[in-house]
Amino acid sequence: MPKPSIRIYGDPVLRTKAKQVRELDGRLYDLIEQMVAAMCENEGVGLAAPQVGSLARVIVARSDTEEGTEVFRLINPRIIAAEGIQEGMEGCLSLPSLRGQVQRSAQVVVEAMTPEGKDITIEATGLLARVFEHEIDHLNSILFVDRAAADTLCWLIPDPEAEDGYRLEETTIEEAKRRFARLRAKRQAKEEAQQ
Repeated sequence: MPKPSIRIYGDPVLRTKAKQVRELDGRLYDLIEQMVAAMCENEGVGLAAPQVGSLARVIVARSDTEEGTEVFRLINPRIIAAEGIQEGMEGCLSLPSLRGQVQRSAQVVVEAMTPEGKDITIEATGLLARVFEHEIDHLNSILFVDRAAADTLCWLIPDPEAEDGYRLEETTIEEAKRRFARLRAKRQAKEEAQQ
């Protein structure tokens, strides 16, 4: 199976609802491990199968704890309970460098199946709850920009003079769509040149 590339905003697969996984097999396991590798390689905290072109209801996520990094591989995940509210800036590997303020639940309970076929229930708070909601949204063809307050959209621009090493530059969804269309065209031309 070739290494998947992360799909960019505007790709139709990101607006297609994922389908329930009914069979656990080697191809699914390979997909999941490639998703984990792509998530880590791109320094993400979560990734959904549509982001790599698959319509399987699969997400991966990672959580850094005092004991180390825990990686979740979840098949057919669904949120069965949610409570509280948290607001924060979100980004997405499919919308590189774009950020926006999104309101999410402060705590969620997720039911899913592991690649080994075991049913599990996970209680998550804070960032992990946000990641689970964000990635499960992807499975339902919802992107963070659909939930973000329009006036909070901004680009994360590297800036060595800034305190955190980057600055924020306001943008609009229309400008973001144009930028991502150019990025997709450039990537497609590069892939065609390599064939």
